[in-house]
Amino acid sequence: PLPRPRPRRMKETSGWQLAFCSPRLDWLIERVALNAKVPGGPAGDHDRMVAVASSSEIILWALQADGNGSEIGVFVLGVPVEALFFVGNQLIATSHTGKIGVWNAVTKHWQVQDVVPINSYDAAGTFLLLGCNNGSIYYVDVQKFPLRMKDNDLLVTELYRDPSEDAVTALSVYLT
Repeated sequence: PLPRPRPRRMKETSGWQLAFCSPRLDWLIERVALNAKVPGGPAGDHDRMVAVASSSEIILWALQADGNGSEIGVFVLGVPVEALFFVGNQLIATSHTGKIGVWNAVTKHWQVQDVVPINSYDAAGTFLLLGCNNGSIYYVDVQKFPLRMKDNDLLVTELYRDPSEDAVTALSVYLT
């Protein structure tokens, strides 16, 4: 095995430097998401995280100040991951086939939910908005990570439905 490079931090005067090196993975990384909140925030050890995805598998690490990382978990979406990003400290994975996966940093819970096939998405504050091929815009408040009591499914709420059911192919949200 090759020696691991020494982790370093970003310094204003010296530019970008290596901050974390993952263990060797046996698969090609197709998606990367980085959450770089200020250490010591409300999520504690989970203020700085990095996630990678290949096909339907996702690995999530928490990054420590010394440059080391601890694996939080390996999650499976069940279909190819097409978008991987953070909304606050929550990791989101989506697929155009109509699946969404959410990992909540507070509850340490991974939830996969079937929804209508997804064409577009955007995040505003703690809200994840999904533009779907049936003309609807759905939202999830990922900070609250609400689950329905009867079946423990993620609460995905319809915000808008186009009367002609034209697909929502782009979303751009700005909250003041």
